[in-house]
Amino acid sequence: MVKRYGLIGLAGVLLAAQTFGSSAVAGTPSQEDLMNEIEMLKNIVLDLNDRLASAEEMLQVSLEQNEGQNAQVQEVMDVVDELDERLGDAEKHTALDKVTMGVELEERFNSIHMDTKSMPMASQIQIGQMAFSNARFSGAEAAGLRQMLKNQGVEDHKINNNALWTSRLRLDLKAKPTRNLSFVGRLSAAKVFGDSTGVRWYNGEPNAVTFDGNVHSTGSDSALRVERAFFTYFGDIGDEVSYHFSLGRRPALGGAPANFSTASVVGGSPMAHGVNWQFDGASLGFGLGQLTGIPGLNFKLCWGFGFESGMGGGNSYSMTYNSDVDDMQFGGWIANLYEDEHNKIVNMYAHAFDVTDGFTGLVVMPFTLLGTDMTGDGRFDQYAMSANTGSYISRTQATANVGSIDIVTLLGESQYDTFGFFLDLALSHARPSGISGNPLLQMMGTDALMNSNGEQNDRTGYSIWAGVKTQLPWEGTIGVEYNWGSQYWIGFTGGEDNPAGSKLATRGSVYEIFYNQPLVEKKLILSLGAQYYDYEYTGSGNPMGEPVKISEMSALDAFLPVTDTMWNYYMNLSYRW
Repeated sequence: MVKRYGLIGLAGVLLAAQTFGSSAVAGTPSQEDLMNEIEMLKNIVLDLNDRLASAEEMLQVSLEQNEGQNAQVQEVMDVVDELDERLGDAEKHTALDKVTMGVELEERFNSIHMDTKSMPMASQIQIGQMAFSNARFSGAEAAGLRQMLKNQGVEDHKINNNALWTSRLRLDLKAKPTRNLSFVGRLSAAKVFGDSTGVRWYNGEPNAVTFDGNVHSTGSDSALRVERAFFTYFGDIGDEVSYHFSLGRRPALGGAPANFSTASVVGGSPMAHGVNWQFDGASLGFGLGQLTGIPGLNFKLCWGFGFESGMGGGNSYSMTYNSDVDDMQFGGWIANLYEDEHNKIVNMYAHAFDVTDGFTGLVVMPFTLLGTDMTGDGRFDQYAMSANTGSYISRTQATANVGSIDIVTLLGESQYDTFGFFLDLALSHARPSGISGNPLLQMMGTDALMNSNGEQNDRTGYSIWAGVKTQLPWEGTIGVEYNWGSQYWIGFTGGEDNPAGSKLATRGSVYEIFYNQPLVEKKLILSLGAQYYDYEYTGSGNPMGEPVKISEMSALDAFLPVTDTMWNYYMNLSYRW
């Protein structure tokens, strides 16, 4: 051990001598100065060699003595530690000043099979004729159309995508130039095989629109985007409380326990059950374990932006004098209540205020619908519909603030022998306080937060997420998960990395079985699984409109196809380094 440190020290000194010698030539010092520097370095080398030789002799003697000579051993170790610190500081500083990179490439295969419900074909033809004829109709006529559709039933259809291939690339960047300052970044791309448009055709599902919060996980084009970029400052309050402050694009995707079924580490800070959505913001955390004696106790305050309504967002009304759409923001906390080697309990609370009826995004709509408010009461008195025959891209934006949402989650994880399991409970509470100014939402009646036809009733929802898995003798893991969401359950989970749609947003049940097998020294991982979605209510993941029981749907509720049940089979091959 001592010889190894001696070689490192000698190499470091010779490297320094070579550097100083080169600098001397460049700076053309006197020959006497150059000889003095060389003589000084020689003396340092001789001194270090003497001390290392002495340390080696002392260590050898101490090993040959009995246990009563621990003082000599400690003296030797002190000498070695001192030399290691002196010679390693420069090397450590050089290494930490650089940005290190990690790579994750995941090749995915999905086979998706849906049973859907939609309005009768005759009604579809009627709506299509209105769109192609550039129809104009009054608010009263729109109400008549809604009533007609309410009196009609729905038709069942099957939609299959037997093979959907995607590639997900992540480049993780890290740097720690000082003990109390670090940087973390991630560039990511999610590429669908055979598609580079980055914009989808709107099919009624929330993940069909490309938003800032889901662009990094919803498969689209081949663009490499900034998924996260933030700095963190670390400090201490006294001897028992540590703290950190962080600002930038947050690590908000793939939080616990989303890693349970993917054989990966926790990907984000927020609990995925309530927040699995990319955003920008800040956090301030405190380590309280040493102060309280509770293992792993820490508390983190969080703040973030969900929608920018002003000039920075470039919305159509940002320069108008009478714009009354406020930025959507949210705040809350993440509390790690207890954590040891086998158990963990985490609580999260988030309050979203000035919730908007949409976000800035891109989508291809099957038709366009314009509304005219001639009386200034916030209700459209006339509509104009036209077909999007050229498949033109639409830029979506919020039109109004519609209320606030509270989300609370409580996660418990445990490990016993080869078994791991968790239980995650969540609650949401929506408080509506306005109506949407979107013509389509008004015409459909889904114009309020978790309410329809302008109603303003508070809505409370619940969700359960549970899982169990076990380690197999050949290093593979197999497990099952279950999700359930009530009628009024709503969370910010649209960034979930699942082309079939967010299972965490489901108003109904989702059953999943999965198997993970490490390959090639655990750097390549094969994952196989199946998910069965059994939706009970409409609008999973959508905060606008009152959810309707699928078994009681009318043609109006199926204006765009609604998924009833779905199978999602998947196979992922992940390279991580």
